[in-house]
Amino acid sequence: MDLKEMYKKRLMSAEQAVKMVKNNTEVWIGIAVPVPLALVDALVAREPEVENISINHIVDIHPQNTWRKLGRETNIRVDCGYPSVSRELVVSGEFTMTPNRFCELPKIYTDENFRPMHVAMVLVTPMDKHGYFCLGVGADATLAIAKNAAKKRREGDDRYMVLAQVNNQVPRSRGMNYLHISEITALVEQDQDLAVLPDTPPMTPEEELIGRYCAEFVKDGSTIQLGIGSIPNAVAQAFLDTHVQDLGVHSEMACDTMINLWEAEIITNRRKTFMPYRSIFTFAMGTRKLYDWIDDNPGVEFYPVDFVNNPHNIGKNDNLVSINACLQVDLTGQICSESMGYKQYTHPGGQLDFVDGAFQSKGGVSIIATTSTATPRSSGGQMISKIAPQITPGGIITTPRSCADYVITEYGTAKIKGQSVRQRVRNIISVAHPDFRDELEFEARRRNLI
Repeated sequence: MDLKEMYKKRLMSAEQAVKMVKNNTEVWIGIAVPVPLALVDALVAREPEVENISINHIVDIHPQNTWRKLGRETNIRVDCGYPSVSRELVVSGEFTMTPNRFCELPKIYTDENFRPMHVAMVLVTPMDKHGYFCLGVGADATLAIAKNAAKKRREGDDRYMVLAQVNNQVPRSRGMNYLHISEITALVEQDQDLAVLPDTPPMTPEEELIGRYCAEFVKDGSTIQLGIGSIPNAVAQAFLDTHVQDLGVHSEMACDTMINLWEAEIITNRRKTFMPYRSIFTFAMGTRKLYDWIDDNPGVEFYPVDFVNNPHNIGKNDNLVSINACLQVDLTGQICSESMGYKQYTHPGGQLDFVDGAFQSKGGVSIIATTSTATPRSSGGQMISKIAPQITPGGIITTPRSCADYVITEYGTAKIKGQSVRQRVRNIISVAHPDFRDELEFEARRRNLI
């Protein structure tokens, strides 16, 4: 096997590579950071001459993307899970989105009974001496999609292909996130800056309180799952203040919060009961410092999302504490984390994966953390309660009330799992903002809940 010759045969321009993409196909372009912009831009430029192609991605954080000009009537359409930059296009219906559980993505997007992706567009490191390219900051569903596309192409289905953009800025991470040159259909050499997240706004006093309440569930040797944002930052700060020791990490996303805890020697992974001595992730999103930390770090590994977010694997970590956010909670413990009424805001992501996984963990706890109120622009600047008598009509339930464990606000902790409707209603009202408690209690009594 002459690796250099194989590489040379596959090397071409982005324009040449995307001409291989067939009509009536599904194209996967990745999650968050590793979107291969040269390939995607070249495909979008072909829009007038193609038919019925769908671009699929999750967590759009590239503000200057060319696919924003596409719509529901164009020849290339966009399926944008977890909309951010393109949120208004999803709400207007110009883009659509597919509400999948994160852990199920590899099966859904490779199984003929569901919706297989025909084309995997991937952003990779340069090839190593053994012929392998690393996906860098995202094994997630991309690895399964790419390997399935390579397999189908070998079997003779030319709709399937793996188009790789080689980028010197991609970190070479550890774990199960590599593709071999033999699995690549076409290679394009084009560097691009890795997308970074803006700085998180400073923590509010309410968020600091929530962080301290969450941290009370974390003891020496616990394994944690944290996301990004002010509340996870507040939790991390509480860890620093309480000097908790020997935390492990099993979390879908690597973020800058993890670096700070690693550098403070709070995260060591020494006492993990599943895959010790390593922080386990499926994708990464943060700053350049994060990507440099990931590069060739033996203490950080990436695996496909059906492994990382598999509740059974999550549950192998004793004392797993999962902390996630939400948009609204109702009196019986239903958790809405995806929409504001009927308006799509995010994607279900892995929240339910980790809620289920924490339940399977010996000593595990899952927490939904939220401020008790919000002041959305749609309310004209008026404060509203995020704890409501019922989810706003059209609102999407991300975590069913039968699964939710704890809800934490700046007013304390409400136990939900295993509680009767009467007791959980009382618990939830106790962590609502005082200005709304009488109204919530009135509604609960009117419905004979208490």
